[in-house]
Amino acid sequence: MKNKILALSSIAAFFAASAFAADFASAAHPKGEVKIPLNPARVAVLDYGSLDTLDALGVRAKLALPKKNLPSYLAKFKGGEYVDIGGVKEFNLETINAFKPDFIIISGRQQDYYEELSAIAPVYLVNSVAKDQLAEGEKNIKFFGKVFGLEKEAGKAVAEIDAAVSKTREKAQKCGMKALVLLTNDGKISAYGSGSRFGIIHDALGMRQADSRIKAGIHGQLVNYEYIAVANPDIIFVVDRSAAIGVRTKGARLLDNALVAKTSAAKNGRIIMLDPECWYLSGGGIESLKKMVSEVGAAISR
Repeated sequence: MKNKILALSSIAAFFAASAFAADFASAAHPKGEVKIPLNPARVAVLDYGSLDTLDALGVRAKLALPKKNLPSYLAKFKGGEYVDIGGVKEFNLETINAFKPDFIIISGRQQDYYEELSAIAPVYLVNSVAKDQLAEGEKNIKFFGKVFGLEKEAGKAVAEIDAAVSKTREKAQKCGMKALVLLTNDGKISAYGSGSRFGIIHDALGMRQADSRIKAGIHGQLVNYEYIAVANPDIIFVVDRSAAIGVRTKGARLLDNALVAKTSAAKNGRIIMLDPECWYLSGGGIESLKKMVSEVGAAISR
């Protein structure tokens, strides 16, 4: 009889544990592992790429988000039904706490406040400096799909992105052109290569690097006009950070230089100004990834 009771207790414990596990979605991130209650009703989203994904998936949770420098294609989130928590770096912890979120999503821009935010609700940290940005973005899309019971929609989005990536990669490999990715900011120019925040151009989309020795760092490698001339890329992709954060800039004019004009990219009209919002503010989202892939494909076909 005693053994029977123990067996029944073990079975009950197993099903209780299974039910508990079924009510949560778990995932690893740079700070460890997090368990999120399924279908959270209130979510604080401090990462615009994740906001992009939640929007594209059709998530209906109550949202709190930083409205300062909100990408224009996400302008609907300026509405009064969404709680404003400030900026992506200058966010208000008290407002987030008062919102009482069930789930908080952050990126590297807020990771210094991970402990404080974790005291409010479970936190998922998007790895914005992952070497494989496409894989990271798709991992997050699938995870959010699981959290909100939208796995079918997430799977469809990932399949569409993969199809677009495959087509663009084929174009890139056939054209054989060498690319240089530059970030302009306040009169300065930085180059980004494979394994960097803009490495998707080389790593996923297959564009050859004009310089394979670029150091993979968060802030890129500071370069000058002489460097660009020596690299002599066939295509130059430009991300204007100043424009992304709403500062009036002459990012395009910054490359209006005699040395740059001698490059194959300039001679063939292939200095491409990328959408700074998608590339700098909201990369890794469903819509931003689609646009990023599309922009590179269009540049190759010019």
